[in-house]
Amino acid sequence: MRPVLVPKSPLIALALASCVSNGPRPVYLGPDPELQAQASPGADTSVQAFALGPISREGVVAGSPAPQGDAGPWSTFGVEVGSVSSAINSTVRVGLAGAGVGLDLEELLGLDRSNTTLQAKAYWRFSENERHRVDLSWLDLNRRGTKAIAQDVDLGNGEVITAGTTTTTRLDLRLLKAQYSYSLFQDERVDIGVGGSLYVLPIDFQLEAAGVSDSADSFGVTAPLPAVGLRFDFAVTPHWLLQSDLNLFYIEFDDYKGALTSWSGGLEYRPWDHFALGLGLESFALGVEQNGKTDIPGVNEAGSIDLGYLGLGLSLKTRW
Repeated sequence: MRPVLVPKSPLIALALASCVSNGPRPVYLGPDPELQAQASPGADTSVQAFALGPISREGVVAGSPAPQGDAGPWSTFGVEVGSVSSAINSTVRVGLAGAGVGLDLEELLGLDRSNTTLQAKAYWRFSENERHRVDLSWLDLNRRGTKAIAQDVDLGNGEVITAGTTTTTRLDLRLLKAQYSYSLFQDERVDIGVGGSLYVLPIDFQLEAAGVSDSADSFGVTAPLPAVGLRFDFAVTPHWLLQSDLNLFYIEFDDYKGALTSWSGGLEYRPWDHFALGLGLESFALGVEQNGKTDIPGVNEAGSIDLGYLGLGLSLKTRW
C-alpha cells in the first residue's frame, strides 16, 4: 500500500478539509483576538473559519436579519378599500314608546335582507415606537324597499295603513368610525392595544304609503356614540397576519338610550412588501331609543331603531 502524505502546512490542510466537507460553507471572519492571545509564539492565526450556516444564492447567510426595506408587520401607514356583503336585520319604531309601532323593515316592509357595498379604512401610527395609532373607517348600508303590506299598520295618532297598501320604505345608514388605540404590548409578532372610538351614525328612516294622506313619517339620529375598544394583531408568518377589533358602548341619559357592539376579525396575506389582500368578518349591533325631549344633538324625532348585521368582506390594502 502506498503511504498517504499528510501536508505539513496547516493552511493546506484547512483548504483540503473545506473541499471535501459536506457541511455549511465556512465564512471568513478574520483573526480571532482570543485565539491570538492563546496561541504560542510563532503560530499562524491569520486564517479563521467558522460554519455559520448555509449561504443563499443571494449571498445572505440563513438566519440573518431580513434585508432593509421590508415594511414589517407594524407599518406606519395603511389604506384599505374593499367590498362587504352583509346580512341585515332591522326594526324601527316611529313615535313614543306605547304610542308608536315597531316595524320589521325586512319582513313587513320589504327591505332587502342583504346588501353589498363598499368599505374604506385607513390607519396611521404617529409615534416613533409605533404604539400610538389612529384608525378611520366608512361603511354605507343604504337600502330601499317597496311592498304591498299584508296587515294593517297602526302608526299611532289615528294614522293607519291598511292591508294591501303599497308602501315605499327608505333606510339610510352610514357607519363612520374614528378610533385611537395605544399598544400596551408589542413585539415582532404580537400587538395588543386599548383605546376609544367615536361612531357617527347618520340614520334616516322614511315610510310612505301610496294613496294614504298624512302617512309619511320619519325618524332620524346622527348623534355621535363613544365606545371603548380592544385591538389584537398577530403575525403568524411574515406573509400572514391575523387581526381583530372589539368596541362596546352603552349610555342612558334622560329619555335617551343608546347601545353599540362592534367586532371585526380578518386574515391578511402579504405577497408583496407594500401591498396585501384581506378577508374579513364583522358584526355590528346598534340600539337607539328616544322617548322625549333631549339636548343630544342629532336626535330630532321620537322613536327607536334596532339594527344588526353580519358582513363578509374582501379588500385590497397598501401599507408603508
